[in-house]
Amino acid sequence: MKRLLLALALLSGIGCREKPPPPDVVARVGEAYLTREELARALQLLPVQMDSTEASQQVIEQWITNQLLYQEALRRGLRNDPEVQRLLEENERSVLISALLEQLYQEEEAGEEGQPGPAEVQAYYERYKEQLRLREPYVRVRYLHTTREEDARTVHRTLREVTAVSDSLWEALVDRYADNPEEARLLASRYFPESRLFTAAVLAPLREALQRLRNGDVSPIIEIDGHYHVLQLVERLPAGTLPELRWIYDEVAQQARIQARKQIYARLVQRLRNEARVRGELELYQQSQRP
Repeated sequence: MKRLLLALALLSGIGCREKPPPPDVVARVGEAYLTREELARALQLLPVQMDSTEASQQVIEQWITNQLLYQEALRRGLRNDPEVQRLLEENERSVLISALLEQLYQEEEAGEEGQPGPAEVQAYYERYKEQLRLREPYVRVRYLHTTREEDARTVHRTLREVTAVSDSLWEALVDRYADNPEEARLLASRYFPESRLFTAAVLAPLREALQRLRNGDVSPIIEIDGHYHVLQLVERLPAGTLPELRWIYDEVAQQARIQARKQIYARLVQRLRNEARVRGELELYQQSQRP
């Protein structure tokens, strides 16, 4: 929903222009036009799981609503209202500050696409590792599904009969039998918060089965809507475990980036304060004491 609102916000001010309509219009309200290019940009901000046709209709309908309300506000002369003008000025100031900070971050951030490099992530991990202990159980599982019951039985039997399933053996099973090999490889490659696995309502039987498993256990084959699911709990790490960096690399990288941005922000503000003082443009006045 937040992404939808952001997409619509980007579109809300587009198109109040007195010129011939562009050739790729998908909607018009008065002299405002929504083009296919603008619609495509808005759709890029929406969750990927949304149906494209439904998402397009939502964006178009909300754009129309926003334009109708916006144009009605203009007709009522609300732009000239002192309070509205104050809010517009505050919004302009906020947008300019955000643009400045984003420009500064892009100039100073190290690493590909503004992300901290491995050295920075490692340093953050070493410094804050005690605060990074797992707050909930993490699990590594071997899981695949297939529409072929016999294939599911073959994989299930292998997991139960082979004492120590190697990564290479699991890869071979995935390549041969999994309907979604990429998903199966990902889940077996690292640890995930247990609460985030199999969260869809239709997968509730898998979530319940996982909760009952102990390390090394294999669940009975679970059939859901013609798909046969095979699930083994490789290992469950309890809350409080110190995770290896590779398990939580993306999260640590994000935290390292946030910390770096805070430092960039602090340096900028301090420099601007010092320069303003030198120019005589910054003064602090004594606040009167209330009785």
